[in-house]
Amino acid sequence: MDIKKLESSLKMENLFFSKCAFKREQKIADGEYNANFERKIINLGNHNYNVEAELTISKVDFELFLKAEAVFIYEADDYEREESIVNNNTIAIMFPFIRSQVSLMTTQPGMMPIVLPPINTAKLNR
Repeated sequence: MDIKKLESSLKMENLFFSKCAFKREQKIADGEYNANFERKIINLGNHNYNVEAELTISKVDFELFLKAEAVFIYEADDYEREESIVNNNTIAIMFPFIRSQVSLMTTQPGMMPIVLPPINTAKLNR
């Protein structure tokens, strides 16, 4: 099949981490951590969206905070499904970059790197 026929109507124009913070103790014990993920979609008009995703991961001996922002454009012949596609797919597109950043930040001496699991972004809309 021609790859052009598979091209998405939703395109990410830019992604950047507007805030990255990591605070830790000298020794970090292995174990469970708490994670909280929030997102905000801002309609900029003309089928342009700014999407903000905030992730906080914490334990007694460390805390990590990330804020990722991305600009998306939706271009299609039919705009009937635009809202649904934007709500479901923007975070799905951004999340692999967020996962990678968390792993990079936690690959530190004296601690086990955190590798976040893939998430079902459709559950964010419930």
